Amino acid sequence: MHVRTRRVSMETGGRSRMEAPMTDNETFVRDLFRAWNERDYDSIAGSVAPDCTLTEEGSGRTLQGPEGFTQLAKAMFDAMPDGKFTLDHLTSHGDTVVVEYTGSGTQTGDLVLHAGTVPATGRHVTVHACDIYELEDNRIKEGRAYMDTGAIMSQLGLTEQMQG
Repeated sequence: MHVRTRRVSMETGGRSRMEAPMTDNETFVRDLFRAWNERDYDSIAGSVAPDCTLTEEGSGRTLQGPEGFTQLAKAMFDAMPDGKFTLDHLTSHGDTVVVEYTGSGTQTGDLVLHAGTVPATGRHVTVHACDIYELEDNRIKEGRAYMDTGAIMSQLGLTEQMQG
């Protein structure tokens, strides 16, 4: 079994300087992250199969189809208008793509989480996350998202409120 692993950079077109060209699936994911950073909701919706399910493993929340992905993107950017994603590492094997990334932004709007809504804090958040996508016909068929929600809560000052 051959698994390709690489560090990626948006500045180098998603390729490290010493690696072979990316696979079509890796290019697809790089383009998806570019669409998120550009707030291109049509491209985000178009990258998702109608029957796709994305599960946020920490919370158990699931997003269904293009509408679920688009609603998530809009809610996130409403809460953090300066939000952006940086691809840190991209690995693929067949139709499975694993992407590690860093998300950051300043929470100037209400943030809707699985446990409720967090009013604007004005705080900057940086979180490291990992998504695993199963692709079919150049669309996400299934996804699993892993992120450190404790770090997000801490950076927003929510753990202090819970302790006090």
